[in-house]
Amino acid sequence: MVETTVASPSNRFLKPQRDRRWPHVLSIVVLMSAVVLVALFLVGWPRLQSTSIHYGLIQLRAEVRELERRESELRLQVEAERNPARLAERARSAGLAPPTPEAMTADRTVGVEP
Repeated sequence: MVETTVASPSNRFLKPQRDRRWPHVLSIVVLMSAVVLVALFLVGWPRLQSTSIHYGLIQLRAEVRELERRESELRLQVEAERNPARLAERARSAGLAPPTPEAMTADRTVGVEP
């Protein structure tokens, strides 16, 4: 077995004592950390809010563009449905036909007393 020697202080009159400064140093470190955290919070929080508002605006602008695109598509669809040729085709497919000239004159005489 190997014996190891433990280094002892060269001054035999030293007595181990507790460091009385460590609570003071610890309290200063904690206080400085708290000050730094508060400063970061005061600087960072408005910046974070500004960034989140900016992202919200970007999202709303994208939604507006999408809604405008859908509106233009619907307008085109409505104009296509209002086309007279399309209306006539749908009327024929539904069994409707334009009145004959006789039917048009007959309708004018109905209800009119000579």
